Amino acid sequence: MSSLKLLIIATVSSLAAAASGFDLIYDAGSKSVIIYPDKPTDVIRYTLNGKDPDFSAGNYLAPIELPLGGIVKAAQFDEKNIVGKVVTKSLPVDPSRAPNSAETPLTQNRDWRSYDWVTRHNEILALNKPGAIQADVVFIGDSITHFWSGEPRAKRIAGRESWDKWIAPHHPINLGYGWDRTENVLWRLRHGEVSGLKPKAFVVLIGTNNLSGATQTVPETVDGISEVCREIRRQAPQAKILLLALLPRSERPDATRNRVIDTNMFLKERAAKICDAFVDVSPKLLVSDGRIAKDIMGDFLHPTDKGYDIVGAAIDVQLKAWGL
Repeated sequence: MSSLKLLIIATVSSLAAAASGFDLIYDAGSKSVIIYPDKPTDVIRYTLNGKDPDFSAGNYLAPIELPLGGIVKAAQFDEKNIVGKVVTKSLPVDPSRAPNSAETPLTQNRDWRSYDWVTRHNEILALNKPGAIQADVVFIGDSITHFWSGEPRAKRIAGRESWDKWIAPHHPINLGYGWDRTENVLWRLRHGEVSGLKPKAFVVLIGTNNLSGATQTVPETVDGISEVCREIRRQAPQAKILLLALLPRSERPDATRNRVIDTNMFLKERAAKICDAFVDVSPKLLVSDGRIAKDIMGDFLHPTDKGYDIVGAAIDVQLKAWGL
C-alpha cells in the first residue's frame, strides 16, 4: 500500500475519532473492544444488538469482551443526547457459534428514571469491601429483588415487613437492579460486585426481563440464567445456590405468561446441574382461575408485601434447611 493511501487512511481515522470524541479499538489479545474517551468524565453508551445506542443503552465502564465476535455500536452522550456520530466496530462471527445475547455481559440504563445503574454499581462495590457488611446471603436479580428491601436501599421499597421477617435474619445483601437481564447480571458479577464477599448462599431470581417483548427466546433465556449460576459457582464455590423459578406475570394467562412457564419447565429440568435447590412458588401467587390478584402483585409483575411474604417464606425454609 502506498504511503499516500496510508496517510489518507490515518487522516480519515483521526477525523472519525475527533468527530466521535472517543476511540473504539479491538484488542485481539483479550478479544475485547476498548473505548478510550477524550476525557474520563465523558459518558459513552454502547449496544451489542446492532441498534444505535440511545439513553437507555449501556454505559461503557470496562472492556467489552466479545470472544465469539459481534457488533459494538457506541456514541458519546451529553445528558440524553448523542454528541457527534455513532461509531461501529464489527467483528467476524462464525454463524455456527453466533453469541447468545443473554450470555454476553452488558451494562444498561433502562431504569434511569428510578436510579442510575452506574451509581448503584458503585454503591455495591463500596458495600462489598471487607468489613463493610456481613453478607451471608447474596440476592441476585432485577427490580423484583431490588424493590423488596435491604442494602443498598432503593428509593422504592415494596416489601419491608416481609424482608425483615424472613430475609433480614439471614444477613443478606440485595444485588437487584431495575430492568436487569441475565447479561447485565453477568457483567456485574464479572466486575467486582461479589469480590470480597464470602457468602454462604446466593438467591437468584433473574430472567423475566429477557422475555419482555420477545427480547430473547425461552432457550436463550434459560442459557442466560444457567450462565449466571455457573458464574456464581466459579466465583463462590463454597456457597449454595438457591434458584427461584420466574414469578408469574400478567393479570391473566397470556403469551408472556406462557413463556415464563416454559422457561421454568426447562430450568427445573436443568436445576440439578446449575444450582443446589430450585424453588417454584408460582402456584401460591395465583388464584383458582389462574389470575394474579392485585393484592399479591400490584402491577401484575412486582409483588406487594403480601406477595413478597409468600416468596420470603419459601426462601426462609430452604435457607434454614441448609443451616443458615
